[in-house]
Amino acid sequence: MYLFYRAFAYIKKQLSKTILLLILFFVIGNIVLAGLSVQNAASTSETNIRQEIGSDITYSVNTQLVMSESRSGVLDQDVDTSSLEGVPTYSNVKIVVNSKYVSSYDAIMNYEITSEELSPYTYTSSSSSSNTNNNMGDRGGFGGFISGSYESSGDFSFTTFTTTTPTDFSSGTSELIEGRFASQSEIDQGSLVVIINEEIADTNGLSVGDSFEAYSTLDGYTDVLLSYEIIGIYSSNEVVDDRMASMIGSSLLTQNKMYTPLNTLLTLGYSQQEMDETLLSSVVIKLVDPKNLDAYISEAKSKINLEYGSLSANDQLFEQLAGSIESLGSISSLMVVIVVIAGAAILSLITALTVNQRKNEIGVLLSIGESKGRVILQFITEVVVIAIIAFTLSIFSGVQVGKLISESTLSSIESNTNTEVSDRFNNMPNEQSGGFNRPGQQIQFDIETPELEIGLNSLIILEFFAAGLLISIISVSIPALYVTRFNPKQILTNNG
Repeated sequence: MYLFYRAFAYIKKQLSKTILLLILFFVIGNIVLAGLSVQNAASTSETNIRQEIGSDITYSVNTQLVMSESRSGVLDQDVDTSSLEGVPTYSNVKIVVNSKYVSSYDAIMNYEITSEELSPYTYTSSSSSSNTNNNMGDRGGFGGFISGSYESSGDFSFTTFTTTTPTDFSSGTSELIEGRFASQSEIDQGSLVVIINEEIADTNGLSVGDSFEAYSTLDGYTDVLLSYEIIGIYSSNEVVDDRMASMIGSSLLTQNKMYTPLNTLLTLGYSQQEMDETLLSSVVIKLVDPKNLDAYISEAKSKINLEYGSLSANDQLFEQLAGSIESLGSISSLMVVIVVIAGAAILSLITALTVNQRKNEIGVLLSIGESKGRVILQFITEVVVIAIIAFTLSIFSGVQVGKLISESTLSSIESNTNTEVSDRFNNMPNEQSGGFNRPGQQIQFDIETPELEIGLNSLIILEFFAAGLLISIISVSIPALYVTRFNPKQILTNNG
């Protein structure tokens, strides 16, 4: 026990050195603890974001490959897309969604209908025809598209769904303002229920509970008249400008779009074989756990040959939200490593100088019979006591330092991310950006990164103290072992 008495006596006597070590440990402790807490918070936040927004997978036709091979002559120009290997026919969809990783899916198909009872919405240009024609001439006919070249075969369009909340509604593109969504039993049974746009409801004086009759434009079923019940009315956030309206038929306008269950095709008269061969526009697949995204895609590709099909993860929102947090986590990890290495080096240098100055003390202690192990343990005790005090104090301030670092870094990264995304979008050709960013129009993005909940838990504190004390012990033991390897006479003689 006498060695501990000597250790505490030295700490009191050498007050200046004690304060120096205390400050050094305190600074190192604050930075390391801030880094560890930010790193832990970043990891937790990424997981929470991923769980909250999910990671939808879209199964669709690889249109780029089909068009490329059609132009090169590999595929016939009039090829039936539904016959191509791996495209999202209903039979292929049932295969890929039959997985433990899948929680639900929305099978989307678009087709047109005609109705003698309803008047479709008619788009009115916001500019005069003379101005429109002039603008068309200036821009070469909107990049080669011919106005009105996309003709409709019907008055309205149906968009199918297989989930109780269709994809357009879950993504925020459309919003239900009256009525309800279809129940799962109605979806499974192919009940003739629809959700219509508010413009159609106002134009035709329709409300929830009303019905209307319509014919489909599907081959072989154009003479089948069915009565549909309106169960909901929605509004849409989609904006169609003059340019887009001139390119598409009236039935494809948002205002003329209705939502109905996919299985209404069976009610229409489709056989199961016709149903299985039906080519879907796209299928949005939701996973039980977004962490299984890569595993699910690998599993799906092992089940069917996706030669002309495409499975793509709609991961852009996660990348935008979690990108800056991931960068902050990497920065904090690098910061911890640098501070630990630099701190250990500085601490080793200080303790080496201190041990060298205490050669006389070491020689005397060894000469009176004190063992080398106890002498080294005394030095370790001195440093560890100071380290524990400093690390304990840094616990209260480390979290605040972590918050300051995360706020300033996230603000900088978020600003750079918004600028990068805006520049990338505004520099896209019009056809890549959906045809909505006209020349000269600049669109600014404001991606808000979720705040990090910086805090400490027992595991972080334990890791922090364990790493700090280990560094302290090693930094003291190495120079002490170097000196105590000599006998007392050699130590005292060399020191003299």
